[in-house]
Amino acid sequence: MTETNNEFHDTQGSPIHAGSGDLNVNPVYYTIHESVQQQARGPRLTLKGDLRWLKSRFEPPQNFGAARDMLRQSRTVVLTGPPGCGRRTAAKMLLNELADDSTPFTVLDDEARTQNPGLDKVKVQLGHLFVLDLSESGEDVFHARQRDLLSFRTILQQRNGYIAVVVPDSRKHQLDSDLAQFEARIDRPRGASVLRWHLEQESIFPSDQQLASEELARSLSAPMSEIANLAQMVVLARDTNRGGDVSTWLGEAVSARIDRSNEVAQQLSKVPGGRQRTVLLAAAMCRGASSDAVFFASHRLVSALSLDEREQPRMEQEGYRTQLGDLSIDVAPNNRIEFSLRSYDRALREHFWDNYPDLREPFCRWVDDIIRIEQFTRRDRENLVDRFVVQALRTNSPGHVKWLIDRWIYPKHGTTNALRDFGVRALIAGLKDERQGHFFRQLVYRWSRRNDLPGEVGQILVDVCTEVIAPTYPNQALVRLHHRARNEDGTGAPTAYQALIELTSHDPMLLRLLLDRLTTGLAKQQPWPADHFLFRAIADPLRLADSSTRSQPLAADHTIRSQLAFCWRATMLARPDIIAQRVCDWFDATGRTAPHDVLLGILVDAASQHLHLLGSLHVLARDWSRTASGRADVFVRLSQLIDMAQGLHSTDYTFDHAPEEAVR
Repeated sequence: MTETNNEFHDTQGSPIHAGSGDLNVNPVYYTIHESVQQQARGPRLTLKGDLRWLKSRFEPPQNFGAARDMLRQSRTVVLTGPPGCGRRTAAKMLLNELADDSTPFTVLDDEARTQNPGLDKVKVQLGHLFVLDLSESGEDVFHARQRDLLSFRTILQQRNGYIAVVVPDSRKHQLDSDLAQFEARIDRPRGASVLRWHLEQESIFPSDQQLASEELARSLSAPMSEIANLAQMVVLARDTNRGGDVSTWLGEAVSARIDRSNEVAQQLSKVPGGRQRTVLLAAAMCRGASSDAVFFASHRLVSALSLDEREQPRMEQEGYRTQLGDLSIDVAPNNRIEFSLRSYDRALREHFWDNYPDLREPFCRWVDDIIRIEQFTRRDRENLVDRFVVQALRTNSPGHVKWLIDRWIYPKHGTTNALRDFGVRALIAGLKDERQGHFFRQLVYRWSRRNDLPGEVGQILVDVCTEVIAPTYPNQALVRLHHRARNEDGTGAPTAYQALIELTSHDPMLLRLLLDRLTTGLAKQQPWPADHFLFRAIADPLRLADSSTRSQPLAADHTIRSQLAFCWRATMLARPDIIAQRVCDWFDATGRTAPHDVLLGILVDAASQHLHLLGSLHVLARDWSRTASGRADVFVRLSQLIDMAQGLHSTDYTFDHAPEEAVR
């Protein structure tokens, strides 16, 4: 072929830091990163890690075997059962029996809550396992997903996949006949067995007699999620009271969860005054804070609710300490507010949120006001945030939490918001909530699409994606990080760009998803500049050609090959200045992990429609082959493939020794 110049040459100073070397980082971003990591609390469980954790604590419900048979015979099972029987966990465990460490496993959360996206947008890999929990779906979504499942099951059959659909008993009568045939109804397992499994995994071994105690009986008839929470309370009691025994820890956990709603209602029936009730609510929200802090918190609530307009002058009212005594609120020796009855503060909070729905918004604004009280310690503020978020999410008011998050994390007048960490805390709590997490993942998604997002908020986005969303919803984390990577300026640490590379480095399914998104993005008339750099980063030839853990390397997959070729072509044409080193990496890897054509064929396919690209590829390979690490056989085979792409040869080449011109 005709000699030509090589237009592939790496340049320095690209807008995205993709290699080794120093990266200048604003220390504020490190502070954010550490804040998210610390507040995420506990080890990061991946989805597979979560499945292993559940398996070690799982007590199969009644009729679990019938559900297993239905899934294996039909690749579909519709799990029904009474509330609290653990349908969602059972669905995961049924699928987990079919999985190994490399099996794709996806919980279809967005698809269960909104009309769009539908199941037609779901990417199905070979052997893919899916959970679709319709327990919280609205009626429109419930019927839409049933329609989707008719065609989705066909795709699952073709791809050797399985799906477990969770349907509440209250919706059984709405099942289409095509789906009803796959129903398997489970009943709740024994509560004592579930608690035992959970505790034994934490090295706590209760006896049969201890589990049969009368005080424990009501707790063991609760929903499975509450029994799991009870086990956590027992572990907490053990960790804070090492001198006790199992009976003591069980007793503390049960008393911490006791229902005191009737006691609260009785007390409030005898406390008609608004100021006294504000003191009760402030004490419940701020328990553990100083008595002065609680006083000012209650006083501000009086003003917020306009109760002071109907009151006597302050000096004519009862003193604050007298009010505390009359309301059975204790002041501990360290001047901290406490309640003598365990869980009474929780019951008070629930009473006010349940009985005054019209005041939930004023309560929200009040929390924003009092978190700034100077008498509060940091721990007091954290408790306030935690308690408010629990009540807002419990009463289906996630928008109130969002309002506080926006107030607390966005920079004020160009400087860091002093309440940022508390906004992060509220966001993490929202993301972790099983019922309301979708709302907050959508919030993060909207952030990711903004091109004017403040850098500090962008850093929070990156960190909650990697620390909170990715372990359970890795696909959603990847989508949000990709949008953010397209919009960020690269001055944060770690950036969304770096987080994406890390996220895809150990998960072939996520790599496939990102490559699919890059193929779509680079096909646009004006592609995002970041997509070229992202492709260069994930186009790791050693990984793509590795077959040590697979029947064939990723680069041999027909779909992957066509996507790689397209992305190479788009990047060669748009950014020839950034790819020379990565192309040489592909030369280096050729023949070491897979036959020559697995990698070289993709490069030639990418350049084949443009003569100047073929020429540049040829020259780059020639120059590389003359370096200390270069190999003549790679250059020869690339030259043959280039000639074949131009129709100059009609037969494959085989050779035992490199031609003379290749080694001169």
